[in-house]
Amino acid sequence: MSKPGDVERVATKIVPYYVVGVVDDSSDIPQEGSPPPEQQDERDDPAVSRARPTWIGFIAAALGVATLALLIVAMAVATAGNFSAGTWIGYITVVVSISAAVIAGISLIFAYRRRWAAGGLALAILANPLVLVSVFRFFGG
Repeated sequence: MSKPGDVERVATKIVPYYVVGVVDDSSDIPQEGSPPPEQQDERDDPAVSRARPTWIGFIAAALGVATLALLIVAMAVATAGNFSAGTWIGYITVVVSISAAVIAGISLIFAYRRRWAAGGLALAILANPLVLVSVFRFFGG
């Protein structure tokens, strides 16, 4: 007999055993007089991968660039002396910035061109006039 705690004949390797079913290929051949087999639509099969819309990330990046461009235009117009036009362009910049942030957020969540969306989100946040005013007030004292 062995001492308590000693283990005898322990399996050191477990090999999985797979059972493979037999497939009857003769059932795939249509018989005479039988109706033709139904064709499955690809949309019904959940295993079929679908192409992802990549343009959503590009739109987020484009709106981020548009936010930066509108900010530059608004500052140039306001410094030229036309304050009301510069203010309205600033309002439009805020709306474009918010829409860029929303579209970039959607693109980041659903993984549609995440790098482009992250760049657009960064531009949209950094070029937002409200964010810039808050940052300048914080550091301006």
